[in-house]
Amino acid sequence: MEEFRRTPGMKARSAAAWAFPVVLGALSFASSPLQHASGAPPDEASVVVRNLALPGAFEVENRGPDIELAWAVTIQRELKGEWSDHVTDLTLIEKCGQSPPAGCVPLPHGAKLRPVRWSGLTCGSQCAATCRANLYLGPGRFRFVVSSCDGKRKFRGPAFEMPSQVK
Repeated sequence: MEEFRRTPGMKARSAAAWAFPVVLGALSFASSPLQHASGAPPDEASVVVRNLALPGAFEVENRGPDIELAWAVTIQRELKGEWSDHVTDLTLIEKCGQSPPAGCVPLPHGAKLRPVRWSGLTCGSQCAATCRANLYLGPGRFRFVVSSCDGKRKFRGPAFEMPSQVK
């Protein structure tokens, strides 16, 4: 069997073929700015969803430019490290009996909304209502998610614990 011999030109091309991607990768890493994960993404920083003292109570504050928010609020539950949406009738209603807006909820810069507290129920979750298959979702770990009117931006609140019974 013939022995495979490398010529000096083959050795140089082989080394260059191996070294080029390594050098290129190092240059692209060195030239790209480092990004830190400590700050909130710009969308989430403009509207803040904050939990209040009682479980299920929350506040929405606009720290960015004027925005319109969707009337409906999503409830997410954490199970085994995963967040999933739950169907409720939770809205940005600030007092029972208030009619839903014709479109979206305007929230000017610096304004705050304090929706009626979520009871933990899937129906009549803020104000008394007659519902057929009403369920209490607690106890558990939940968070509120408020959306822009077009649904493209999501503003997630911090997690909170809902007790086995709401008082």
